Amino acid sequence: MAKAQVISLINMKGGVGKTTCAVNLATYLARDHGKRVLLVDFDSQTNTSLSVMSETAWEKWADKHGTMADVLEVHGKKKRGEPAKLADCIVHDVLPEVPGLDLIPSHLALTFIDLDLAARPGRERIFSRKIEKVLGDYDVILCDCPPNLMTATQNALYASDAYLIPMQPDYLSTLGLNLLQDRLGYLTRELEFKIRCLGVVFTRVRGWLRYHAETMERLRSAKEFKRLYFFETVIPENIKLAEAPMEAKPIELHDSTATGAEAFRALTKELVVRLK
Repeated sequence: MAKAQVISLINMKGGVGKTTCAVNLATYLARDHGKRVLLVDFDSQTNTSLSVMSETAWEKWADKHGTMADVLEVHGKKKRGEPAKLADCIVHDVLPEVPGLDLIPSHLALTFIDLDLAARPGRERIFSRKIEKVLGDYDVILCDCPPNLMTATQNALYASDAYLIPMQPDYLSTLGLNLLQDRLGYLTRELEFKIRCLGVVFTRVRGWLRYHAETMERLRSAKEFKRLYFFETVIPENIKLAEAPMEAKPIELHDSTATGAEAFRALTKELVVRLK
């Protein structure tokens, strides 16, 4: 049986639409392309988790079954003295309307992962070891990472085949792209693993701003980024995309006619081609 392709969504800058990309790409991969998808929330803010399940449902699941905090052994939900198994933490068909989309939710306890695991050898490989047992159950595993390259993100990257960079076409994000590439190069050398870049997705694009258009054009033609793939599809700044998480729904279930929904359908098609 073929194993899943594991993809991390990363950016050291927050607020760039990373979670929005993770949730909606996962939804369309499952819904429109028939993929078996596991969405993994590595961010202690739990935004991905609460974008597809209610806070009440999340609390009950965390208490009864476990979350990424248990998978990464930050706090201990144990059975017969053993840490919780990754498979036990998976919420299957988290959205009834989107069969084939599963979730491992996050937990606030991940806030302290760097302190709690500081002295643990091989701490960046915990997830890689545990996800191995379910790789054959999925086609794609999407990891939504916090806006840093610390322990949680390292766990996601170490287990990943590829990474995707959502970014806004603004000045600070442009500076961050250079730094991100540099830091990733350092990590892959130090931790001794290989990973490929699927590309950069421009998000929260304001079509009426000439500056956004100019920035995208400049980055696409910049010599220092000539090896990076820039997705043709861009994700617009769209109020419907911002509203959808308040209903714990992806954009397709909130408003399938929104420009954000159209953009994510197109982006998912482009991503599927990149994954072949």
